Amino acid sequence: MNLDLLDTFLDLLETRNFNRTAERLGTTQSTVSMRVRALETAVGARLFQRGRAGAAPTAAGIRFEDHARTLKSAWNYARSDARAQEAFDGTLRVSAQFSLMRTLLLDWAGELYSARERMALHIEADYSAQIVADLAAGKVDIGVLFAPRYQPDLRIEDIGTEHFVMASTHAAKLSEVEPERYVYTAYTSYFERRHAESLPHLGRPSITVGYEELAVAFLQRFGGTSYLPAHLYQQQKEAGLSLSLVADAPEILQPVYVAVQIRRSHEALIRRALQSLKKVAARHFG
Repeated sequence: MNLDLLDTFLDLLETRNFNRTAERLGTTQSTVSMRVRALETAVGARLFQRGRAGAAPTAAGIRFEDHARTLKSAWNYARSDARAQEAFDGTLRVSAQFSLMRTLLLDWAGELYSARERMALHIEADYSAQIVADLAAGKVDIGVLFAPRYQPDLRIEDIGTEHFVMASTHAAKLSEVEPERYVYTAYTSYFERRHAESLPHLGRPSITVGYEELAVAFLQRFGGTSYLPAHLYQQQKEAGLSLSLVADAPEILQPVYVAVQIRRSHEALIRRALQSLKKVAARHFG
């Protein structure tokens, strides 16, 4: 793979100038022009419109940018994965929902290490939509998420349920929750539906966040009420944050799923990692 062609293309997208790109890449203008022509020939489309003002990307050039970045990313991953085979049995790339990173994800990593798996482990936390996209693109081997998007090449299983509880710095019961001080947590569409069904009067908040750490930050600084994962509520209580459960507020139960590419689900490393995850999930979710 000739990464010089992709690097030149991406740099020229930024500079819009052949001379400037040549300076930045430590080469000559003629070499930059040659690389662009070679890439255009390989792609089968004109990527830049040349003129006195410089080089402006064509519609094809704009469209090709994402592909170029994906190709570079895939190549870098392939290299690191191949190198890891010399020291490990393989590389495992996992991504989990932000809300699960401090508990289930870390417990799972600990379980894998305690089993003395000879693997290079790459861990990320993200939102469900991005986890599914990374799985489909092959950037992630196993995803643990709240809101799967079903695709024919993914195997998705339910592994438990996360409990969300309403916590407040001032309200002991629902009638005391002040809507203007309510921090709405838009975790997933499923969560939002359950919330709307149970608490319609809190459906138009002045503050909405998509991540529980932001909700905690608002509660710490300004006070108020919000839904938090039960484990995070307990952690914040133990850390000294003046929080209490809103006694008559319903728990919202969010299913948790694991997803993997079907064609890779029988690989030995992934199979062992999935077994370990299910063991940890059984303890975590009870």
